Amino acid sequence: MRRKKLVMCESNLSTNHDLSEHEIFSQLQIPPDVPFFVRLDGRRFQAISEKIGVEKPFDEGFAKCLTAAAVAVFQGFQPALVYVASDEINALFLYTAPFRRRIEKIDSIIAGFASSAFSLSVLEIFKKNLAVAFDSRIVVSSSENIPEYLSWRQLEAWRNHNNAYAYWLLRKRGRKPSKAAEMLRGLKTEELHELLFRHGINLAQTPAWQRRGILIYRKPYQKHVGKQVVTRKRIQENWDLPLFSSKEGQALIQRVLEWAKPNKGG
Repeated sequence: MRRKKLVMCESNLSTNHDLSEHEIFSQLQIPPDVPFFVRLDGRRFQAISEKIGVEKPFDEGFAKCLTAAAVAVFQGFQPALVYVASDEINALFLYTAPFRRRIEKIDSIIAGFASSAFSLSVLEIFKKNLAVAFDSRIVVSSSENIPEYLSWRQLEAWRNHNNAYAYWLLRKRGRKPSKAAEMLRGLKTEELHELLFRHGINLAQTPAWQRRGILIYRKPYQKHVGKQVVTRKRIQENWDLPLFSSKEGQALIQRVLEWAKPNKGG
Protein backbone atom coordinates (compact mmCIF):
# COMPACT_ATOMS: atom_id res chain seq x y z
CA MET A 1 0.00 0.00 0.00
CA ARG A 2 2.82 2.39 0.92
CA ARG A 3 4.62 1.70 -2.39
CA LYS A 4 1.43 2.39 -4.29
CA LYS A 5 1.04 5.79 -2.58
CA LEU A 6 4.62 6.74 -3.43
CA VAL A 7 4.11 5.87 -7.08
CA MET A 8 0.95 7.97 -7.17
CA CYS A 9 2.77 10.94 -5.62
CA GLU A 10 5.55 10.70 -8.17
CA SER A 11 2.99 10.50 -10.95
CA ASN A 12 1.25 13.65 -9.68
CA LEU A 13 4.54 15.52 -9.53
CA SER A 14 5.34 14.65 -13.12
CA THR A 15 2.13 16.31 -14.33
CA ASN A 16 2.76 19.63 -12.52
CA HIS A 17 3.54 22.75 -14.50
CA ASP A 18 7.04 24.18 -14.52
CA LEU A 19 7.03 26.16 -11.28
CA SER A 20 9.97 28.30 -12.38
CA GLU A 21 7.37 30.62 -13.89
CA HIS A 22 6.59 31.71 -10.31
CA GLU A 23 10.12 33.05 -9.84
CA ILE A 24 8.84 36.49 -10.66
CA PHE A 25 12.13 38.41 -10.23
CA SER A 26 14.59 35.83 -11.51
CA GLN A 27 14.94 37.36 -14.97
CA LEU A 28 15.01 40.99 -13.85
CA GLN A 29 18.13 42.51 -15.43
CA ILE A 30 20.13 45.70 -15.39
CA PRO A 31 19.90 47.25 -18.88
CA PRO A 32 22.82 46.54 -21.24
CA ASP A 33 25.84 48.85 -21.12
CA VAL A 34 24.61 50.62 -17.97
CA PRO A 35 27.37 50.98 -15.34
CA PHE A 36 26.32 50.03 -11.83
CA PHE A 37 27.67 49.66 -8.31
CA VAL A 38 26.99 46.73 -6.03
CA ARG A 39 27.00 48.14 -2.51
CA LEU A 40 27.50 45.60 0.26
CA ASP A 41 26.77 46.61 3.84
CA GLY A 42 27.84 44.58 6.84
CA ARG A 43 24.94 43.26 8.93
CA ARG A 44 25.18 43.98 12.67
CA PHE A 45 28.86 44.81 12.41
CA GLN A 46 28.80 46.73 15.68
CA ALA A 47 27.84 43.54 17.52
CA ILE A 48 30.41 41.55 15.53
CA SER A 49 33.16 44.03 16.37
CA GLU A 50 32.32 43.60 20.07
CA LYS A 51 32.51 39.83 19.80
CA ILE A 52 35.94 39.82 18.19
CA GLY A 53 37.31 42.58 20.41
CA VAL A 54 38.40 45.19 17.88
CA GLU A 55 40.10 48.42 18.83
CA LYS A 56 37.79 51.44 18.94
CA PRO A 57 36.97 53.55 17.02
CA PHE A 58 38.96 51.90 14.20
CA ASP A 59 40.86 48.66 13.99
CA GLU A 60 43.36 47.91 11.23
CA GLY A 61 42.76 44.17 11.49
CA PHE A 62 39.04 44.69 10.95
CA ALA A 63 39.81 46.90 7.96
CA LYS A 64 42.02 44.11 6.59
CA CYS A 65 39.07 41.70 6.87
CA LEU A 66 36.91 44.10 4.86
CA THR A 67 39.67 44.56 2.31
CA ALA A 68 40.19 40.80 2.00
CA ALA A 69 36.47 40.40 1.26
CA ALA A 70 36.70 43.20 -1.30
CA VAL A 71 39.72 41.60 -2.97
CA ALA A 72 37.83 38.29 -3.11
CA VAL A 73 34.93 40.05 -4.86
CA PHE A 74 37.42 41.70 -7.22
CA GLN A 75 39.05 38.38 -8.11
CA GLY A 76 35.79 36.50 -8.37
CA PHE A 77 33.73 38.91 -10.46
CA GLN A 78 36.18 41.30 -12.18
CA PRO A 79 34.67 44.73 -11.42
CA ALA A 80 36.46 47.85 -12.60
CA LEU A 81 37.27 48.84 -9.01
CA VAL A 82 36.17 48.20 -5.43
CA TYR A 83 35.92 50.93 -2.80
CA VAL A 84 35.92 50.04 0.90
CA ALA A 85 34.75 52.56 3.51
CA SER A 86 33.33 52.20 7.03
CA ASP A 87 31.56 48.82 6.96
CA GLU A 88 30.65 48.79 3.28
CA ILE A 89 32.10 47.51 0.01
CA ASN A 90 31.27 49.21 -3.31
CA ALA A 91 32.06 47.25 -6.48
CA LEU A 92 31.79 49.07 -9.80
CA PHE A 93 30.83 47.11 -12.90
CA LEU A 94 31.59 49.22 -15.94
CA TYR A 95 33.00 47.21 -18.84
CA THR A 96 31.76 43.76 -17.89
CA ALA A 97 29.03 42.39 -15.61
CA PRO A 98 28.40 38.87 -14.21
CA PHE A 99 25.36 36.61 -14.51
CA ARG A 100 24.02 38.29 -17.65
CA ARG A 101 23.17 41.31 -15.45
CA ARG A 102 20.50 39.34 -13.56
CA ILE A 103 19.78 41.30 -10.39
CA GLU A 104 18.80 38.38 -8.13
CA LYS A 105 21.98 36.49 -9.05
CA ILE A 106 24.25 39.51 -8.62
CA ASP A 107 22.82 40.53 -5.26
CA SER A 108 22.66 37.07 -3.72
CA ILE A 109 25.90 35.53 -4.95
CA ILE A 110 28.19 38.53 -4.48
CA ALA A 111 26.83 39.16 -0.98
CA GLY A 112 27.33 35.50 -0.09
CA PHE A 113 30.82 35.53 -1.59
CA ALA A 114 31.85 38.59 0.43
CA SER A 115 30.30 37.17 3.61
CA SER A 116 32.27 33.93 3.43
CA ALA A 117 35.53 35.72 2.55
CA PHE A 118 35.09 38.13 5.46
CA SER A 119 34.30 35.27 7.87
CA LEU A 120 37.46 33.42 6.83
CA SER A 121 39.53 36.56 7.36
CA VAL A 122 38.06 37.06 10.84
CA LEU A 123 39.05 33.50 11.65
CA GLU A 124 42.57 34.06 10.34
CA ILE A 125 43.21 37.48 11.93
CA PHE A 126 41.13 37.40 15.13
CA LYS A 127 40.92 33.62 15.67
CA LYS A 128 37.15 33.88 16.00
CA ASN A 129 34.77 31.57 14.16
CA LEU A 130 31.74 33.74 13.34
CA ALA A 131 28.98 33.70 10.76
CA VAL A 132 29.04 37.12 9.08
CA ALA A 133 26.59 38.50 6.54
CA PHE A 134 26.44 41.37 4.06
CA ASP A 135 23.32 42.68 2.42
CA SER A 136 23.51 43.87 -1.16
CA ARG A 137 21.89 46.48 -3.36
CA ILE A 138 22.46 47.69 -6.89
CA VAL A 139 22.96 51.38 -7.66
CA VAL A 140 22.76 52.18 -11.36
CA SER A 141 25.07 54.91 -12.56
CA SER A 142 26.58 56.41 -15.67
CA SER A 143 30.17 56.90 -16.75
CA GLU A 144 29.91 60.58 -15.87
CA ASN A 145 28.49 59.95 -12.40
CA ILE A 146 31.08 57.43 -11.20
CA PRO A 147 33.37 60.06 -9.57
CA GLU A 148 30.32 61.69 -7.98
CA TYR A 149 29.17 58.40 -6.47
CA LEU A 150 32.63 57.63 -5.06
CA SER A 151 32.90 61.17 -3.64
CA TRP A 152 29.50 60.71 -1.99
CA ARG A 153 30.51 57.45 -0.31
CA GLN A 154 33.84 58.96 0.73
CA LEU A 155 32.06 61.93 2.30
CA GLU A 156 29.83 59.49 4.20
CA ALA A 157 32.97 57.68 5.39
CA TRP A 158 34.37 61.00 6.65
CA ARG A 159 31.17 61.71 8.59
CA ASN A 160 31.20 58.23 10.11
CA HIS A 161 34.89 58.70 10.99
CA ASN A 162 34.19 61.96 12.87
CA ASN A 163 31.17 60.58 14.71
CA ALA A 164 33.00 57.38 15.66
CA TYR A 165 35.94 59.25 17.17
CA ALA A 166 33.66 61.56 19.14
CA TYR A 167 31.40 58.72 20.32
CA TRP A 168 34.26 56.57 21.55
CA LEU A 169 35.97 59.49 23.22
CA LEU A 170 32.86 59.94 25.35
CA ARG A 171 32.49 56.21 25.94
CA LYS A 172 36.10 55.89 27.10
CA ARG A 173 35.49 58.80 29.47
CA GLY A 174 32.72 56.86 31.16
CA ARG A 175 29.59 57.91 29.27
CA LYS A 176 26.97 55.24 28.67
CA PRO A 177 26.05 54.51 25.02
CA SER A 178 22.72 56.34 25.16
CA LYS A 179 24.25 59.35 26.93
CA ALA A 180 27.16 59.56 24.46
CA ALA A 181 24.73 59.44 21.50
CA GLU A 182 22.55 62.11 23.11
CA MET A 183 25.53 64.43 23.69
CA LEU A 184 26.56 64.18 20.03
CA ARG A 185 23.11 64.53 18.52
CA GLY A 186 22.90 67.56 16.25
CA LEU A 187 26.56 68.59 16.57
CA LYS A 188 28.13 70.02 13.42
CA THR A 189 31.46 68.88 12.01
CA GLU A 190 33.25 71.93 13.44
CA GLU A 191 31.86 71.19 16.90
CA LEU A 192 32.98 67.56 16.72
CA HIS A 193 36.46 68.73 15.70
CA GLU A 194 36.59 71.15 18.63
CA LEU A 195 35.41 68.51 21.11
CA LEU A 196 38.08 66.06 19.99
CA PHE A 197 40.83 68.67 19.67
CA ARG A 198 40.34 69.66 23.33
CA HIS A 199 41.25 66.06 24.18
CA GLY A 200 44.30 65.88 21.93
CA ILE A 201 42.73 64.29 18.85
CA ASN A 202 43.18 66.00 15.48
CA LEU A 203 40.77 64.42 13.00
CA ALA A 204 42.80 65.72 10.06
CA GLN A 205 45.80 63.66 11.21
CA THR A 206 44.21 60.25 11.67
CA PRO A 207 45.28 57.51 9.20
CA ALA A 208 44.05 58.22 5.67
CA TRP A 209 42.27 54.86 5.34
CA GLN A 210 40.07 55.76 8.31
CA ARG A 211 39.09 59.12 6.81
CA ARG A 212 38.97 58.29 3.10
CA GLY A 213 38.63 54.54 2.71
CA ILE A 214 40.55 52.01 0.64
CA LEU A 215 40.48 51.57 -3.14
CA ILE A 216 41.20 48.27 -4.89
CA TYR A 217 42.00 48.10 -8.58
CA ARG A 218 44.35 46.58 -11.15
CA LYS A 219 47.50 48.57 -11.93
CA PRO A 220 49.72 47.89 -14.96
CA TYR A 221 53.36 46.91 -14.58
CA GLN A 222 56.13 45.84 -16.95
CA LYS A 223 57.37 42.27 -17.03
CA HIS A 224 60.17 40.58 -18.98
CA VAL A 225 59.01 37.49 -20.87
CA GLY A 226 61.97 36.05 -22.75
CA LYS A 227 63.38 38.90 -24.79
CA GLN A 228 60.18 40.90 -24.71
CA VAL A 229 58.78 43.37 -22.22
CA VAL A 230 55.04 42.94 -21.77
CA THR A 231 52.46 44.77 -19.70
CA ARG A 232 50.61 42.89 -17.01
CA LYS A 233 48.24 44.02 -14.25
CA ARG A 234 48.31 43.27 -10.56
CA ILE A 235 45.81 44.01 -7.82
CA GLN A 236 46.62 47.17 -5.92
CA GLU A 237 45.29 48.11 -2.46
CA ASN A 238 45.49 51.87 -2.00
CA TRP A 239 45.25 52.76 1.72
CA ASP A 240 46.38 56.37 1.22
CA LEU A 241 43.72 57.92 -0.98
CA PRO A 242 43.28 61.57 -1.92
CA LEU A 243 39.88 63.18 -1.72
CA PHE A 244 37.90 61.93 -4.71
CA SER A 245 36.46 65.43 -5.09
CA SER A 246 39.96 66.91 -5.58
CA LYS A 247 41.86 67.14 -8.87
CA GLU A 248 44.23 64.45 -7.65
CA GLY A 249 41.34 62.20 -6.71
CA GLN A 250 39.54 62.73 -10.01
CA ALA A 251 42.75 61.94 -11.90
CA LEU A 252 43.22 58.73 -9.89
CA ILE A 253 39.69 57.57 -10.68
CA GLN A 254 40.17 58.22 -14.39
CA ARG A 255 43.48 56.30 -14.41
CA VAL A 256 41.91 53.35 -12.61
CA LEU A 257 39.00 53.24 -15.05
CA GLU A 258 41.43 53.39 -17.96
CA TRP A 259 43.48 50.54 -16.49
CA ALA A 260 40.29 48.51 -16.04
CA LYS A 261 39.45 48.48 -19.74
CA PRO A 262 39.51 44.91 -21.07
CA ASN A 263 42.25 43.74 -23.44
CA LYS A 264 44.39 46.78 -22.85
CA GLY A 265 48.07 46.11 -22.35
CA GLY A 266 47.76 42.42 -21.72
